[in-house]
Amino acid sequence: MTSLRTWPLFRLSLAALAGRGSCWLLLLGALLFVWIAPLLTPWEVNPQILQPAQAQAAWVYAWLALFTWLPFQASALGHRLRREGMLEHLQAAGVGKVGQCLQLTAAILVWMLALVVIAIAICFTFTMPKRPEEVQMWMATVWQYSALYSLCAAPLLLLAVSLGTRTAEVIAFMLPVGLLFIGLFGAAWLGPILGGAESGVLKSLWLALPHYHLADLTPRLVFKMGPLPAADFMGSILTLALQGAALSLFGLCLFRTRS
Repeated sequence: MTSLRTWPLFRLSLAALAGRGSCWLLLLGALLFVWIAPLLTPWEVNPQILQPAQAQAAWVYAWLALFTWLPFQASALGHRLRREGMLEHLQAAGVGKVGQCLQLTAAILVWMLALVVIAIAICFTFTMPKRPEEVQMWMATVWQYSALYSLCAAPLLLLAVSLGTRTAEVIAFMLPVGLLFIGLFGAAWLGPILGGAESGVLKSLWLALPHYHLADLTPRLVFKMGPLPAADFMGSILTLALQGAALSLFGLCLFRTRS
């Protein structure tokens, strides 16, 4: 009986997600994408580019899932359970708001981590460099990529869950996706303008932007540049952790149980 009372919302949500075909299609799609996408490159001319292209495809698919399926399922899950009164019922039974939010987020994180595991497995099998001197650098880069990606994805999915309990599914889906887009692409575009500005306001705006571009190590894999230096990696970890903590705290404050 004790085990059945442990994280009941997580168990319920995970079972509901696993019962849907889209979850398994998501994982199967990763394998198909990694196999098909590199074939669109001119690999016949230079077969050596096929392996880096497969590694690139694995992580591109993970980012695409973070732009689409993952936040949509997170927002839909939070919205549906709040609307049906499940969250209010569990709160009356003694399950706090923070615990409920973490359980719902954990159910989505299982599928996010499954994509990360698939990407790691592909990088450590089909795309592993043949030169012994490159193997260690390749593995270190993959582990760094996995940590940074996960640190980027988890707070965004928590925010999507929380917004789903507060507003419509579409809005709850679009806000995390918008932040991800700004963090991956907008920050890089605005960096030369805001980062090097003399105005303190512009510099503050630059610091306030999400810096998810720090989590994208795809070029380092494709061009076999090796892992980030320890100082740069720790700086990226610290930046993403602080931004993730702020975003998670904001999401926990938004989480709503009343139907």
